[in-house]
Amino acid sequence: MILAALLLAAAAASPAPDAARTFQKCISCHSLDPEEMDLPGPHLKGVLGRRAATVPDFGYSEALQKAGAGGLVWTRETLGKFLDNPESIAPGTMMAKPPRTTPQEREQLYGLFSTAE
Repeated sequence: MILAALLLAAAAASPAPDAARTFQKCISCHSLDPEEMDLPGPHLKGVLGRRAATVPDFGYSEALQKAGAGGLVWTRETLGKFLDNPESIAPGTMMAKPPRTTPQEREQLYGLFSTAE
């Protein structure tokens, strides 16, 4: 009983993963550096509030171009749905289903993403 209480207390005291560590799940395809253009996905700096498929000089899929032309703007809600199931937002997108993230991790990512260019 005491051991269980100590384990619960230690878990509660553990620091939450930081945003940079959480972003490690995304770095094989994305960057936060607008100058880094040689990745499979566009940079994500300032993505919140940005219309889909509008990073200059990035070769978006037809699906994302169509979604952007149709008015898709990346908000916490639309980006969350996209992260859960990219096909639900842009059928035919080239984005693979991203690694699972917790609500806390998503909030950390949104904090990184919302920083304007």
